[in-house]
Amino acid sequence: MTIDQYISGMRLRTLALSVAPVWIGAVAGVRLVRERAAASSAPRCALLHGGASCMPDTSRIVAVAVLCLLVAMLLQIAANFVNDYADGIRGTDAHRAARAIASRLDDDLDTPADRMEVPPARLVASGVPPRQVLAAAIVNAALACVCGVAVIVITGYWWLAIVGALCLAAGWGYVGGRHPYGYIGLGEVAVFVFFGLVATLGTTYAIAGALDAAAWVGATAIGLVAVSVLCVNNLRDLETDREAGKRTWAVRMGRTWGAVCTIASVAIVMLGAAAAWTTTSVLGERLAHLSVLNAFLGILGALCALLTGWFASLDIAKRKYMRAMRSLGLLALATALAFNGFALMV
Repeated sequence: MTIDQYISGMRLRTLALSVAPVWIGAVAGVRLVRERAAASSAPRCALLHGGASCMPDTSRIVAVAVLCLLVAMLLQIAANFVNDYADGIRGTDAHRAARAIASRLDDDLDTPADRMEVPPARLVASGVPPRQVLAAAIVNAALACVCGVAVIVITGYWWLAIVGALCLAAGWGYVGGRHPYGYIGLGEVAVFVFFGLVATLGTTYAIAGALDAAAWVGATAIGLVAVSVLCVNNLRDLETDREAGKRTWAVRMGRTWGAVCTIASVAIVMLGAAAAWTTTSVLGERLAHLSVLNAFLGILGALCALLTGWFASLDIAKRKYMRAMRSLGLLALATALAFNGFALMV
């Protein structure tokens, strides 16, 4: 496997789905720690409260947040390689590879925009030895485990090892094993649980040792974005998935209703961003409690979420699935930015 092939297999464009939930979870955790510090009259911290001195927990919070981010990203990269490996040896990607090659040779694809709608060729289907792809998955999973152990050592929450084991099992079971749940329409549920709830709430608890309503709201929002990304991916691959016997939501519902449900998920996230913006702007007492920086971040994030969500919905309706997935990646980051601003009220 060449370096270019390895980077291609990592699917870097999808990593926003790892960054955003950890970002939201870290902000929710900082919010809880800050509230506890205020209640206990602890020294103010420049990172947490805009003060001149820092609490002893600051370095711990930063370390845990960075390690959680590495865990999430490495697990997603490992899952990407596992998907490539498992679909490749099952033959699921054979039709996709043929379609990609044929599309790139198609004279009708005259513009760069048209060619960008062609799905990328998978590694195993392109001739990379399956063992090398599986080895790449194992290496990234092992690195994620190392970072996860570091989180456990710092926090003392040993039960997080169980959560990590479930994440590894979910990454493999999506398309691996004899009965992959991704082939029976449970992939979307798993994405919501692990890219939404687990990644976000796990980060919050690792930092603060507690959860609150804000963390659950953020986890739900980013989980819906992750589901939307997978649904768009499955709408793109609908025909080849049907031929391979992969019964995703898109295959079960059909292209029209699959698109409608995906756009509805995006719309819920957009409404949430608009509601946060409107509530914060209309209620003077809330606006007064926002720092200038947090107000700017919140409003900018909400505006970006509305714009990227709108463009993603249009692209889904027009069947421009590759472009829609790029917009949804930006929506994930915009959602995290909006949460960052509106959640951290001073």
